[in-house]
Amino acid sequence: MKTKQQAADYLHVSTRAIERYTAKQKLNPHYDRDDGGRLIALYDDAELERVKQEMETHALAPPKAKPIRERSHSQALTIRGAGKSPALAELVAAIEAARAQAKPQAALGEKLMLSLVEASALSGLSIGHLRDAIHQKKLKARRGLGRGWKLKRTDLDAYVRKL
Repeated sequence: MKTKQQAADYLHVSTRAIERYTAKQKLNPHYDRDDGGRLIALYDDAELERVKQEMETHALAPPKAKPIRERSHSQALTIRGAGKSPALAELVAAIEAARAQAKPQAALGEKLMLSLVEASALSGLSIGHLRDAIHQKKLKARRGLGRGWKLKRTDLDAYVRKL
């Protein structure tokens, strides 16, 4: 009986691949408790040998994660070594897909509501100065959905003109 890591080393795959084999019922672990009382998965040596033989005869391909959508060459991101490693190429493709789906953000000068950090960057005043002005009721602000302050752009402009 081998642990998940030992089984992964034996088959020359990752522990995540062992988990995928288990999910597809190619491997059926026996669960037992270790010295600390935690449940661990133990894999039968004969079953691991059968899977290894299937992998060598290409009857059982290594389990793959969900595929990511194909991209054209114009969208390709070049990273040194990305062509050599399919995993790195997949990661780069996933990052680029996430960037493409991200919502465009408005420019800082076009926003109607600003966080304290954004107000500081826009006005050139320190966050501490703006926070003091809020507490002294010289600058209108309200708490946002989180714990931070939100200011109207017009209120910040009026406060800066008064300085």
